[in-house]
Amino acid sequence: MSRVEEKTMIKAIVRDQYGSPDVLKLEEIEKPVPDDDEVLVKVHAASVNTADLDGLSGLPRAARLATGWFKPRSRAMGLDVAGSVESVGVDVTSLRPGDEVWADLFAYGTGAFAEYVCAPAKGFHLKPAGLTFEEAATAPHSGVLALQSLLGPGPIEPGQRVLVNGGGGAVGPFAIQIAKSFGAEVTGVDHTAKLDLMRLVGADHVIDYTAEDFTRNGQRYDLILNIAVNRSVLAFRRSLNAGGRYSFIAASIGGLFSTAILGTLISLGGSKRMGVFMWTPNHRDDMEVLKSLFETGKIKPMIDRRFELAEVPDALRFQAQGRARGKLVITI
Repeated sequence: MSRVEEKTMIKAIVRDQYGSPDVLKLEEIEKPVPDDDEVLVKVHAASVNTADLDGLSGLPRAARLATGWFKPRSRAMGLDVAGSVESVGVDVTSLRPGDEVWADLFAYGTGAFAEYVCAPAKGFHLKPAGLTFEEAATAPHSGVLALQSLLGPGPIEPGQRVLVNGGGGAVGPFAIQIAKSFGAEVTGVDHTAKLDLMRLVGADHVIDYTAEDFTRNGQRYDLILNIAVNRSVLAFRRSLNAGGRYSFIAASIGGLFSTAILGTLISLGGSKRMGVFMWTPNHRDDMEVLKSLFETGKIKPMIDRRFELAEVPDALRFQAQGRARGKLVITI
């Protein structure tokens, strides 16, 4: 008489509809089994991103063409992951059990808010030496966004003046440190509560946008990275040097279109280049650059606070309030 094999269950944060963090549930689900080209990773830490909130809400609605129009195709949540490989598929040669890895799972169905996650082996990269799992989990999404948005418009030369608008959130501290690593003179802009964080990560100058309009103070910059949407494209144009570059991390479809259209017209009509950079998540070469910057001590992760897996809804609510100084980490 055959015995039915007992299934192994794990805990994970799931959702069955779009909405606020209130729709999230901590459930027991079947432990995933890797396909031939996949690896099974034991999750030690994850982190929270604005993109998690976008995926949760299903906004903008155009994004539902990829994620499911009426309800999400995937119940899983969570982009940034750091953990250890537990098992590998038969075709996997790049990783082996015990390897410590990190990844942005944006292109692989998410799933970082769980005790285990399965994804193609090509999506994982060896974790930087010397970083804890919590520290490593802060960087795959936000770090690559910062790196690509800064270097996409062109190289940063030593001595150039760089302004990071929104320098005290999740992406901003990485952007400030990366720009400094290339020898730039960096100005960070955010509200009063985040000025000390920007100084801590190396900003040469900080501006409190609640007290000063940096687009009207007469200062000019060679590169402006706009993470916070609180000024028009035309206002930023005033703050660019001739030959300067403006890069925008779009937080909304409206902001994306206005910057793409106005930025293109401004770029065609003069020497100032303005636009939205093209983001490639989890890009292998960029992950290697980040790994090197961490291992040489040129950038350091900034963790605001830690949450347990069951507290993911609370972490997302805190992220939505815009009060996080650095990254919010989920410790599994």
